[in-house]
Amino acid sequence: MTDHSHSAHDSASLPDDLPPVQPPSAGFIVQLFVVPALIVLAVVAVWAMFGRIAAGEQDWHLLVQELESPNPHVHRRAMFGLAQLLDTDRRLEQDGQHLASNPEIATALTKLLEKQLQSPNADEETLSSQVYLTRAMGLIDLPEAAIPVLSKALDDQYDIEVRKGAVTSIALIAGRAMERGTPVSGPVADALIDLSQDSDPTLKRAAAFALGLVDSPEAKDRLQVLLQDTGDPMTAINAAIALSRSDSTAGYHVFVSALTASKPQKSAEAEQDRLLILKNTLKAVGDLAAKFTPEQRAELLKLVIQLAEEDAETRVRVDARAAEAALSAVN
Repeated sequence: MTDHSHSAHDSASLPDDLPPVQPPSAGFIVQLFVVPALIVLAVVAVWAMFGRIAAGEQDWHLLVQELESPNPHVHRRAMFGLAQLLDTDRRLEQDGQHLASNPEIATALTKLLEKQLQSPNADEETLSSQVYLTRAMGLIDLPEAAIPVLSKALDDQYDIEVRKGAVTSIALIAGRAMERGTPVSGPVADALIDLSQDSDPTLKRAAAFALGLVDSPEAKDRLQVLLQDTGDPMTAINAAIALSRSDSTAGYHVFVSALTASKPQKSAEAEQDRLLILKNTLKAVGDLAAKFTPEQRAELLKLVIQLAEEDAETRVRVDARAAEAALSAVN
């Protein structure tokens, strides 16, 4: 009885305004369950990321070893895998492993390309490997390892696609070296000069472009000759642009011709060539604005303004406006 009376008394003494019991809010549930789950997921993601990095580090070691395999299927698979790994790593930029400057990878690819170039069999499989390797070498950032073998691949004993791949990779490697302030020099200039005399216009054009990325007086002398190539405007344009990288305005007359003769083309390929020529010409004109004589600037400014106002392509008008601004800014 006593217990019941106390209980009744306590109940009677409780205030009537106690806050009602509320069910847990959605936000609270999120805090209890979702947030810890996200933390777990983050931990798992970090673990997976490091796992992938570790796997990547193992992959390139394994691929380098497999490049030396006598089994053609194994070393071809390794060749493709290593090129893909190099490309992926480059896209990661600062977060990558900087495989492009890894001596082991550069040496392995160089040795394989050397071996492929020496192969007496000119079958389709050998040719495809040569082409692929010459292009894959463009991903390497060790010129001293890559450039010599690529220079050999420029020789006219090899298929034209092999030679195209080699000159393209030389240009890529030399271009990045120039950006780093360590331009490529040496015998590669002689190989490119020889290539610039080839009867195939695509090789001449590529050689003219690459010669501008090589630190060589002989390369610059050859570019002066290529400026006069009236048979292929693209070669002359590439030579003028190549010389502009060393602040030379020797290609002035080529720039004027390119800007004067620029008219929209009917075929898609010809129009693409026109747009490429204009893009590179307008950039070179803008970069050299302060180097031209007042008379040259006046002539170029007139042509650039006409393009900026009249060309049907928006991208041409934008590039022309940029060149106009650069020319107009020179006092």
